[in-house]
Amino acid sequence: MALTEKLRTHFQRFALISLEKQDKLEMLIGEHMHELDIDAGRIRFTKLDFPMQVLGTESDNTLNWLWAWADEQTEIPEGLMQSAIQLRTWGANEGIAEFTSPSVDLDRIDGHIISMIAAEICKASCYYRDSYEGGAVYLLLFDQLIDKQAVFDRERLLRRASDLFSRYDLNQRLTLLSYLHQKGLSPVEEHDRIRCELTTGEQLNAEFDEAGNLSMVNGVAFNA
Repeated sequence: MALTEKLRTHFQRFALISLEKQDKLEMLIGEHMHELDIDAGRIRFTKLDFPMQVLGTESDNTLNWLWAWADEQTEIPEGLMQSAIQLRTWGANEGIAEFTSPSVDLDRIDGHIISMIAAEICKASCYYRDSYEGGAVYLLLFDQLIDKQAVFDRERLLRRASDLFSRYDLNQRLTLLSYLHQKGLSPVEEHDRIRCELTTGEQLNAEFDEAGNLSMVNGVAFNA
């Protein structure tokens, strides 16, 4: 996927902090059934329900992303498109065409990238991908119960980072640094290393190769 430089910069900045939010949701809901209540503007899980906003959809047929505010076939209440509209304004201010064009080819951006950026710009608790035959709709969820779940420990951080780096071509050093700075953890940089104490009190000693890829963590090889 060929991300523009501006888009890559924002994605690297927000990816891991947003994935921490995804981790919180998964810990909270576990194995679950769910249903969307568009009229009420909520998504209901087995024993929980949260307010939501609709970002847009991915189509398996046209292989593009369609923003909620540009969807003329689905009746989405205007109140559920406020985050999508906010992101259109943000995209215009930042000069990012993918956030202002009604639809975008999926070889330029996908719903996960959009949603990870959106979760931070819109101060959402997390995002949710609801798949259906022929595609998926992406939602932002908002609730303090999600926010209050445990933050990353070292194992969960590295597991999410490994998955992220295996799927997307990012500067891994900058992506990890962005997360640590946003958490207020004061990482120490030493040439090819970053040292930091995580919120959990665990030590993180990361080593990088010349390309900025994560190679070792606490003396153990890192595999993306």
